[in-house]
Parts: sequence; C-alpha cells; structure tokens
Amino acid sequence: MSKTAILITVYNRKEKTLRCLRSLFVNIQDVDVFLVDDQSKDGTANEVKEAFPNVHIITGNGNLFWNRGMHLAWSEASKKRYDFYVWLNNDVVLYENAFKELFACASITNHSAIISGLIQSHDEQAIIYGGTDETKKIITTTNQLNAITHMNGNVVLVPKSVFATLGNLDPFYHHDLGDVDYGLRAQKKHIGVYTTRTPIASCERNDVCRVRLNHSTIMERFKHLYSPLGSKPSINFYFRKQHYGLWHALLYCLNLFFINTISDSVNQFMFREKYQ
Repeated sequence: MSKTAILITVYNRKEKTLRCLRSLFVNIQDVDVFLVDDQSKDGTANEVKEAFPNVHIITGNGNLFWNRGMHLAWSEASKKRYDFYVWLNNDVVLYENAFKELFACASITNHSAIISGLIQSHDEQAIIYGGTDETKKIITTTNQLNAITHMNGNVVLVPKSVFATLGNLDPFYHHDLGDVDYGLRAQKKHIGVYTTRTPIASCERNDVCRVRLNHSTIMERFKHLYSPLGSKPSINFYFRKQHYGLWHALLYCLNLFFINTISDSVNQFMFREKYQ
C-alpha cells in the first residue's frame, strides 16, 4: 500500500483538474489519490475516472466547497494508515522537484512539522502562495526552511505524527480559512509550519476580494459576503475568537458590516486599495 495519500476536492474546472493530475503522476506514481467531486456539471468525475482509473473518486453533496471537500477527502483517506497526507489544489501544476523537495523538507524537520509548498504564478514567476509571516507578508524563496504564521493550503504535506495530534480540518469552515486555522492550531501545539526551500508548483493568482463586492448594490454585496466564496461573519467570528480573542472577533465582524454598507466612492476614499 502507498505511504502517501493525495487529497483533492474539485467542482467543475475539468481541464485544470486533469492538468493537475498529469503533473502529479509525472512526479510520483506510488501514491493513493482521494478526489472529492462535488457534483461537477462538466463531467469532471467521468473524465478523471477514464484518464486515471486508480484515483479514488468520492461524490460530494454539491455544497462542500474547498474546506469541507478536503475534510471529506481526508476522512476517507484516514481510514487507512499513511505516513504522509498531501493537500493538492486542482488548479496547481506541480514542478518536477515537487515531491523530492517536500519529502526533503519533512526529513529536515524529522517528520514532525507541516510543510507548505512555495507556489509561483503561471505568468509572473513571482511567489504568490505558501504562507505569510505575522505581518501577512508573503514568504519568498531563500533556499532554506522559513517559518509560516498564516499558511496557504495550495500544496501542503502533513506527516502522520502531525495528523495524530491535530486531526482533520475543522468542518465548521466552509470554503475559506480552514488552511489558515490548521496552521495556527499546529503552532499552538508547538508544531512547526514551514515553507519549502524552493518553489514546487505554479497556479493562477486569486485576487477576488472576499469581504466586499464592489460595483454592486448593497443587497448584492451582502449576498456575496454571506456566500461560501465571501467572508461570512459567523465563520470569521468563530475563527478570530479562537485565535485572537473575543474583542478582536467582534470588531472584525462590525467592520465587515460597515464596509458593506458604504458606497463604492466612500469605500475607495476611506480604504484606497484595501477592499478593492
């Protein structure tokens, strides 16, 4: 049995999913892939089954989004014993060094830390994902392990010892914040969270603002805010109360309401580029 489980959740994006899987199996073959297809409408599941018959396809309920889809994939994978679990976003294209670098970094930490891959943009070759420091500045390549405060979940390796301590992702999170929460939970348990030493993959930059939908009516803004792809106040309150305290959580949620009630012109005047 393979010692590594790959966890993926998908909804549509058939071509990106197939491209991601091709880049995966060029890099490594001796892995088990657990792919949650959340009732895609574009035939993703059938295409994956035909191209990669060994992939374990799990059907979602159609409302999982990223975090709950990954939670389901991990729940299925954890029924067997693996040495490593790897989160993999389906828009990622892995480089040839990806698993060599992930496993090397895990070895440096004695297989007791989380390793988050540095991800470049497809076009700019700049580091866009992996993780940020305490000031939310993106960590860039320095040819050494770098500690992360806020982790991105694009490509993440979790050793079995870490899973034994932390368990699965928290299913309270719908789409966003589950990866950041997992990294913060690890640090509270004195488990290290590090970037790889070099970039291991590329993907597209996601510049969507979750907290405010500009050029829309107030009803449209609040509909977006409360959607899984927005920044739902109850989820933000839960996350921020856990990690930053009650008052921080309350003030943050009040700010969410405020910035969605003001007009675009007032928002631009007050916050410039912050909520654009």
